[in-house]
Amino acid sequence: MADLRIVGRALVGDRLLDEVTVEVDGDLISSVSVGDVGSGPRLLLSRGQLLLPSATDIHVHLRDWEQAYKEDVFTGTSAAVAGGVTTVAEMPNTLPPIKSPSALKERLELLAARAIADYAVHVGALDSVKDAVEALELGACGMKLYPADLERLEDYLRVSRQSGMRLVVHAELRGGDEQEAVRMILSRIAAGDDVRLAHVSMAESLRMVELARGELAARITVEAAPHHMLLSREALDEESKKISAVRPPLASEADRRYIFSGLDGCSVDFIASDHAPHALDEKMSDPPAPGFPGLEVTYPLMLTEWLEGRLGISTLVKKFCRAPAEYLGIRKGEIRKGFYADLVVFDTKTIWRLSAKDFLSKAKYTPFEGRMLSAKVVSVFRRGELVYDGELLVKGGGVHVRELGQKTR
Repeated sequence: MADLRIVGRALVGDRLLDEVTVEVDGDLISSVSVGDVGSGPRLLLSRGQLLLPSATDIHVHLRDWEQAYKEDVFTGTSAAVAGGVTTVAEMPNTLPPIKSPSALKERLELLAARAIADYAVHVGALDSVKDAVEALELGACGMKLYPADLERLEDYLRVSRQSGMRLVVHAELRGGDEQEAVRMILSRIAAGDDVRLAHVSMAESLRMVELARGELAARITVEAAPHHMLLSREALDEESKKISAVRPPLASEADRRYIFSGLDGCSVDFIASDHAPHALDEKMSDPPAPGFPGLEVTYPLMLTEWLEGRLGISTLVKKFCRAPAEYLGIRKGEIRKGFYADLVVFDTKTIWRLSAKDFLSKAKYTPFEGRMLSAKVVSVFRRGELVYDGELLVKGGGVHVRELGQKTR
């Protein structure tokens, strides 16, 4: 008898099935069967509800420490699960920054104590191969380079090659030129390198990556954020320009369309929110602080794109659930026997208006304010435990992905 059976419409592999039984034992999926089968406690999905894997967001900023007024680990990861995201990978531009093994260790201890979602952490630019090796031993999932770091790209590529640390790059030169940054990065990559380009926003940037992949014996992956795929700069009034200020900035409508097309075209590997909360007065200042919360809206926004016929559901789940989990080395992102029971139930029948006042994030604003959505998170399971059911049900329990990867090997 299973600990829990979830019965209803579900995406299994690439197939959307009308009636599936997903059995959960402990924190793992123990079986997936067509029809209503088995015994044990049953959650029967209602008409219009859909069971999907929960998401893994590999680009988030949880703030905390000296920036806890913007967001903290608890509120940020609470926002994650409210948005159907049960694993997050944090970026290192905290205050103070995560730029040493000791800072990484301190950050992991904070996450262990306060995180709702499971977690990984990127470390900032490290000069020493020894420090990079130590950071990897602690469980760093990559080394993040920011525009100011690109002047020393060759040094960080050397550290990456000698330590085995993957690189993640914010591809903008000083002054905000993304295309020249991408061109320069691609010209320096060598065989065997593993480089992820964060939040690519421009069509020409993506075209250069597409060409380079055919020429370089390296792993080059690309993230795209929902705001760069769904918003463009053309139709912004003065207030929305401040709310939507972000780095890299929103691009043209033609760029937006090309980046979005990269999901089905396979040149975009990951959907990532770039959740970047600020205090409201910082957002409305001149110049406005770059970034906004995204954890609670990315999955509903992108699932609405499927419901309205603009995106394949298997593509969405691959890019926001399965591929990011594979990148972090954990068995999540798919409704499959032996995978963690990280699952989300969506209501796909009710049209609702997005309002940031309902966010669990401390940042109560979004450039998507007022947008009508067709997908709403109903329930979220993290490793078999119901953690969200219209409200947050737990106060902690997030686990480092290294521990999760070791458990299911």
